[in-house]
Amino acid sequence: MYKVMVVDDESLGRKSVCKMISELVLDVEVIAEARHGEEALELIRISKPHIIVTDMNMPVMNGQQFLEALYTNYAEIKVIVISGYSQYEYMKAAVTYQACEYVLKPVSLSDLKGALVKAMEASHNHLTLQQQKKFTQDMWQLRREVFLGHVTSRRITNVADIQSQAEELSLSCVRGSFRLVVCMFRKFHDISTMKFHGNADLLMYSIENILPEVLTSTGQDVAPYIYKSDDRMSLCLYVPDSAYDESQIQDLLTSFHNAINQMLQLDVVAGLSGLFSTLERLPDAFDTANEQLRNNVLHATCFSLSSPEQATSSTPAGSELLTVFELKTLQQALAAGNGGECRELLRNFLHKAEKRSGLTIREGQRTLKKLTEIAAAEMTEMALAYPQLFDARSVTSVVDDSQFNHFLAQFTDAMEEYHASKGTAPSVHSIHEIAAYLDTYYFEDISLIDIATRFHLDPSYLSKQFKSVTSENFIEYVTRKRMEKSCELLHASEYKINEISELVGYENQRYFSQVFKKFTGQTPSEYREKYTAKT
Repeated sequence: MYKVMVVDDESLGRKSVCKMISELVLDVEVIAEARHGEEALELIRISKPHIIVTDMNMPVMNGQQFLEALYTNYAEIKVIVISGYSQYEYMKAAVTYQACEYVLKPVSLSDLKGALVKAMEASHNHLTLQQQKKFTQDMWQLRREVFLGHVTSRRITNVADIQSQAEELSLSCVRGSFRLVVCMFRKFHDISTMKFHGNADLLMYSIENILPEVLTSTGQDVAPYIYKSDDRMSLCLYVPDSAYDESQIQDLLTSFHNAINQMLQLDVVAGLSGLFSTLERLPDAFDTANEQLRNNVLHATCFSLSSPEQATSSTPAGSELLTVFELKTLQQALAAGNGGECRELLRNFLHKAEKRSGLTIREGQRTLKKLTEIAAAEMTEMALAYPQLFDARSVTSVVDDSQFNHFLAQFTDAMEEYHASKGTAPSVHSIHEIAAYLDTYYFEDISLIDIATRFHLDPSYLSKQFKSVTSENFIEYVTRKRMEKSCELLHASEYKINEISELVGYENQRYFSQVFKKFTGQTPSEYREKYTAKT
């Protein structure tokens, strides 16, 4: 299986390409994403991709600089350029630095598939025999990780399919009983921000590289299988019962904790499942280990492990962090737009949480989830404006007091910003202002991300509000403005069609003609001839 990295400064663009790659029936797996060339170069050292799919127009390090760095330092990596531009400089850079393919946006599945097949063949041909042997070993490891992830997330459920694929992947030790360990990491957000430019994937890859070294030092003949959870926030260890008992697992995790604490200043917090007899029970083992992980204390430091064998006390009745009365009071304050009262209630809540001894991760996450549910019900636009706060992963990633406090601070600030703007209809005003800007600068290379950044809005929120106010999505609006101006120029000017194409924002005349025909039902030439005939 070939490892692919996707590089694009626009989050929506990255996710779109990743989704398309996942839909292709090819032996490829997206293993990393980066926002620009500099971040990608840091990730390459750890994730070691075989293929990179990259945009050209990016901040920090643009596509040309990135291609040059890859060509100089990582000639074995094959590159596919995806761009909305057909500029000569970009094309020249792709040729100069030997990119496998240059694909213009909007990208079709067939174009992307053809480019990936070409890159896969080039990657295979580049390898020496020794490299091919190492490549084959890496591919087996990656395929095992992907397979275990699919079983865990219930994407593969048929018992016969599970058994046959396990046999094909030589997972001999999965025939016996096993335990599953799920690990998360305290101070993950802080270290990711301070040392890895906020790139959680880069930090997780660093963690993954440390664990095999720890396993090697144990001297065990059989090593646990390691893979990430779907959300990439947890590291899972499939541990055969024949090789490790519970005390040996604890020793292994303690060594792992000591290593990453020394190198990355992180603390391991883990949950251990009980014994499960067959691989098809892996989803149940994951759920059990995940629940055990959340039994650990939120405010603790150093290594923490919870397992079914350990005595755990359930939360006493009436001991919720926020009582029904306090939740109702907060809900009323949110509905009334009383920002001051909301802040005071949240401050008291944080103080209560800090004083609660033995507060578990589960209790902390459950309370944060209630807060977001109340806010989403009372302030729909806040949920649209701050999607990161209302993403379930934002709550499930909270495993220490630093993350807990950070989440509450973000929530409080977002709530106050919402209340400060409520009643002034800024969203409608802003959309009309944006529409006026697009009316003037429709010919420029502007994207939804560019406009969102310029007007200090979240892209997802802007997209929804723009459609609500104008009855058109962002692309439809810009395209309509460009086509209306094109019609005007075809009527009243002697400009050539290629000149009109550039004047309204399309450097590729062929693409301009395709869009124009879709909009008017005629090619630009047909449209001009028809108008001339009438006059």
